[in-house]
Amino acid sequence: MAHVDCAHEAHRDIRSRACSSALLLPAVASLLIACGGGAESTASSPPGSTGDTNPPAAPTALAAAADGPFAVNLSWQPSTDGDVAGYRVERCQGAGCSTFAQVAAPSGTSHTDVGLASATSYSYRVRAIDAAANLSVPSNVANVITDPEPVPPPGNLPAWVNALATGQWLSIPNTAMSSIAPSPTPSGNTGPQSKVIAWTSFVVDTRTSKVYSLANGGHSDYAGNEVDVLDLEVAQPAWSQILAPTPNAQLTNCQPYYADDRPAARHSYYGVTLNEINDRFMLFGGVDWCVNGGFFTAISSYNIGANSWSASTTHGSLPGGFAGVAAYSVDPATGDVYGFHNFNYGRWNRSTSGNSFTTLNPTGNGPAGNGAMSAMDTARGRILIVGSGSDHHLYTKSSNSFTSITLTGPNAADVSGGSGNAMVYVPAIDRYLVRRDGAGGTVYQIHPSTFDVTTFATTDGASIPSTQNGPYNKFLYVPRLRGCVYVPSYSGNAWFLRVH
Repeated sequence: MAHVDCAHEAHRDIRSRACSSALLLPAVASLLIACGGGAESTASSPPGSTGDTNPPAAPTALAAAADGPFAVNLSWQPSTDGDVAGYRVERCQGAGCSTFAQVAAPSGTSHTDVGLASATSYSYRVRAIDAAANLSVPSNVANVITDPEPVPPPGNLPAWVNALATGQWLSIPNTAMSSIAPSPTPSGNTGPQSKVIAWTSFVVDTRTSKVYSLANGGHSDYAGNEVDVLDLEVAQPAWSQILAPTPNAQLTNCQPYYADDRPAARHSYYGVTLNEINDRFMLFGGVDWCVNGGFFTAISSYNIGANSWSASTTHGSLPGGFAGVAAYSVDPATGDVYGFHNFNYGRWNRSTSGNSFTTLNPTGNGPAGNGAMSAMDTARGRILIVGSGSDHHLYTKSSNSFTSITLTGPNAADVSGGSGNAMVYVPAIDRYLVRRDGAGGTVYQIHPSTFDVTTFATTDGASIPSTQNGPYNKFLYVPRLRGCVYVPSYSGNAWFLRVH
């Protein structure tokens, strides 16, 4: 049979007319066969199909990043095929999930997925689709956790806060911790003042602006593991004891838990963080009530709503390399806590069964971390670790990497010396704020990109006393009240600094 050009318009016209006739002429029938127009060929090429059955190459390098509490930004590298008509975005809930469903059909190589739940883990993958509706195999899977929903500030600030100008310190009347000394007094050489002076930290529940002291004391200084709280969102803040200490008859020496299964009092250093997602405070290691001293590695927790300690078997222990004065920073988006100590780096994984601890092996030269202050820059997803001397580094979560940084500016030397200092990140002003242990109202600020160090302008803080044995996390940001609370002593008032 002679060659037939099936794309020629005249042949397509003959074919059309032949198909509309009740009787096919032999010559036309031969033409249809030559052009692939038999019954089988027509059935295998449905209307709108080009006959292409080869799927396009998959898109690559899918990346996902939270865009606040309710959205995720996605981007990927395009398929290398020339006839790609678009992409299909597929989602499922949870890391490691497998029940993906299509949620979008963008034409480009990016998409913002909206209407999500806050503080929730999602997994994504993307397929390419060509003009013949062939789908590629999926891209890599990208996991992401949306940000927690921000807690709105109070509709009306307490009058004592509202009266403050930005940068103004206030001694909050009648807020000395000594006003709630427990009776009978738990054992210890220095008594309940050790809740403040014995290398301890407090923690703030950012949802309620309540400040907690949890089992502070330790070594041979103080055995009391009571829970005290300072409520700041009231007209007259005051400390109260909401959970009594373990009775002296049930104390156990040099054990992480007493006979009643409550955590022993400890020098908490930096090891107290808020786990908002599970409504708990986490306690990491420290120096427990022990005549001979020494560091312990137990991980404990206090359940806020239930006003109770978790059982001793709940969280296990830190690796031995974290037995010391480690730097700890919580990621509020996930509840994970990052630890840095003696060139050991790890992450306590809030969402895993048993709350496992992962040893990290970041790229880049990391800090020693011993006695270093640290804080999470939530705008950039990285942690600033400021140690003694020039031991200053950034840890970037997304790349699991360290970058050595140099503090600059007129006050760089003021925040580089010593250990046990306090540092917080304040998103509203995009600055780290640093408090050292000296008397007076001086607070330093660090720019999170240039690392320029200057003083944060303050007033009315001249009578703030020095802090014995370091502030650690006794200088805390209270976002709903737009300022920082500071507890420098046991027998004196707490202080508040309006920062924005």
